[in-house]
Amino acid sequence: MIRPDRIELWDVELPLVRPLVTSTGTSETRRSVIVSVRRDGAAGWGEAAAYPGHTRDTADEAWELLLKEARRILGGDEPVLIEGSSATSAMDAALTSLRADHNHSPLATEVGGGLDPVAASAAIGIGAALADVIGAVAAAVDAGHAHVKLKIDPERLPWLEAVRRDFPDIGLAIDPNGSFRRSHFGDLVALDALGLAYIEQPLSPLDLPGHATLQARMATPICLDESVKRLGDIVTIAASAAAQAVSLKPGRLGPTLTSRGIALAARHGIDVKIGGLVETGIGKAQAVALASHPHVSLASDLAESAYWFAHDLVIPPWEVEGGAMTPPATPGLGVAVDRAYLDEIATRHVRLPH
Repeated sequence: MIRPDRIELWDVELPLVRPLVTSTGTSETRRSVIVSVRRDGAAGWGEAAAYPGHTRDTADEAWELLLKEARRILGGDEPVLIEGSSATSAMDAALTSLRADHNHSPLATEVGGGLDPVAASAAIGIGAALADVIGAVAAAVDAGHAHVKLKIDPERLPWLEAVRRDFPDIGLAIDPNGSFRRSHFGDLVALDALGLAYIEQPLSPLDLPGHATLQARMATPICLDESVKRLGDIVTIAASAAAQAVSLKPGRLGPTLTSRGIALAARHGIDVKIGGLVETGIGKAQAVALASHPHVSLASDLAESAYWFAHDLVIPPWEVEGGAMTPPATPGLGVAVDRAYLDEIATRHVRLPH
């Protein structure tokens, strides 16, 4: 580890261009804790994007834990890794990009990936009407996305046929966030006719036997997300044949544990996609780097900056070209952080040592 001699934290909340509506709730803003670590002219950045149901900490808890971690690390202690913690994931991300900057290497190669473009997927929230969903998919396609993931619930499942009819060539996946039950098996198996790339977390995270039964009945790959609370769950999922793929979120694992999870999935014959937590461009830099790993085979949750934020925290903002994002060859994080904007919108800012 390159031990930093200065650490800064910013607490920020950015409005979303469009609300994200899922079966578990609606988000209109995105609050994150941004962390910067520095040493000998090199810099690293991370983002704690706490998210209910996905991370074990809230934004306020992430702030307090990051303060504690910063003091520990500056005092000479080693950083900790807590599965599911957005705070320790953010610190791990910052230290990893600091190491990349110190080594004059791109973040993607530092985490075992490469610099080839990676397939990007835009997540589209549950619409109040079918026309809203069709319009959102059209906007994503116009922005350059060749793949979309629709948030969905059982009530809106029939809309999928219309979406596929209007967009026959797009990569299409759905994410019910565990809102289906075993009584819906017949409806879900019928989705094989639509040529979906995958269905993410159709059933309750605890129902691995149900997922195994469903996967045995349908050709469409099941990709488990909320069921992966710790890396050991990947082994359990593989042993039970509950899914063909898993979604690994750097925002809840950090690059170190995400890289281990990718390797573990590869050993057990499980495909991987990189999941997102609607992070700013700082968190997206980590996701793009990890999505470049050769075993990440499904389009990952990577939307352009403008899809979520009118003003992102990085310069230039992330863009999608030809349905993909390209990991920067620039050393370190790979993108510049808009420090002036970050300072302007921060509700609190701490620099250590004072």
